[in-house]
Amino acid sequence: MSSPIAKPKKNIIDKTLIKIHNKSSHLSRVEILSNLFYEEIVKLGLKNKRTNFLDVGCGDMSIAKSLSSKLNNCNYTCIDIYPNTNKWDNYVQFNGKNIPFENDSFDIVIFSDMLHHDYENIINLLEEAKRVSSFIFIKDHFEYSYYSRKILQAADFIGNYGYGVSIPKRYLSKSSFSDFLNSVDLVEVKRICPIHLYAKSKIIKYIFNPKYQFMSISKKHKITTL
Repeated sequence: MSSPIAKPKKNIIDKTLIKIHNKSSHLSRVEILSNLFYEEIVKLGLKNKRTNFLDVGCGDMSIAKSLSSKLNNCNYTCIDIYPNTNKWDNYVQFNGKNIPFENDSFDIVIFSDMLHHDYENIINLLEEAKRVSSFIFIKDHFEYSYYSRKILQAADFIGNYGYGVSIPKRYLSKSSFSDFLNSVDLVEVKRICPIHLYAKSKIIKYIFNPKYQFMSISKKHKITTL
């Protein structure tokens, strides 16, 4: 998720990329993804209680804020690696490896387009998410070829470079993602792919294949799906 606090001082190129990103996709993307998270939380039956969720790698917190407004009865916390220079409520800085909360502190941990930015640390982050929550919601990208990787990198450049967020060298494949889940003993209860994130964009929808986007819901073995 793009973060305005990752790079406080932005040059003209950064500002231009941010303007393009905001105009082309940011607001609609936030609404689509927060709706998707909300719908799946309802299906799990978690909306019937005071849902407590954690957004890891929250960026500008826009998805968490949008989701919380839909849930109404919820508590949420956002963490990222950058100092809280904006004095945001509900925001906690962390070291990128250790989630700074006790075991079973949350109902849900959300990773929204975050894991591919820390590929080498995915197993550790999943272990930490499993430790502090019952369910893990992952929104990320699948690459299928050299071409899809370059398309994803181009999208990341537009969406993140202006904020100072690094561009990944590779992305998850379907097989590598399954391997990561298996390695930390997580059970995938649902996967949504493709996701039509840019259906309303006159240009992007023809370049960015919906199958590059996916969402996965995983749980611990001991948790019974509702």
